[in-house]
Amino acid sequence: MSNTPLLMLPAATAVAYAPHFIRGFIVIYYTKKWNNISPRGQLEKVESRMTKAGWAMAKRAEGAHTNGIETLPVFFGAVLAALHAGVAKDTVSFYSTFFVASRVVYNIVYILNTNQLSALARTGIWTAGMVACFKLFLAAAATKY
Repeated sequence: MSNTPLLMLPAATAVAYAPHFIRGFIVIYYTKKWNNISPRGQLEKVESRMTKAGWAMAKRAEGAHTNGIETLPVFFGAVLAALHAGVAKDTVSFYSTFFVASRVVYNIVYILNTNQLSALARTGIWTAGMVACFKLFLAAAATKY
């Protein structure tokens, strides 16, 4: 599909925000409440009403969300630079789809992470996604437009 790279932009956004909602569901599961007046500070306020494991999972979901937001500008820039420079759409489609897929796996591994091995896997997955972005930047830089 020729519009795949552009479709990956909202897909990446959705994947970046998914852990935010997962965190909310975890909090609601353990506390049966949600404070929408001050949602950013809610996790610290409810720690004593959650199990240690539940709170830790919610904290990891929050971390996955923050990391997703931090990587979005790099991804958007890479895709838009590649498209603007005229990089082959198949190439941009491959790397943009790879990035989004890596972020889905990253979120799962991050949220479920409970040991050093899965933490190392998370870092490897993050690295693979960022390499895809840099491949797009390099491909854009290599074109003559």
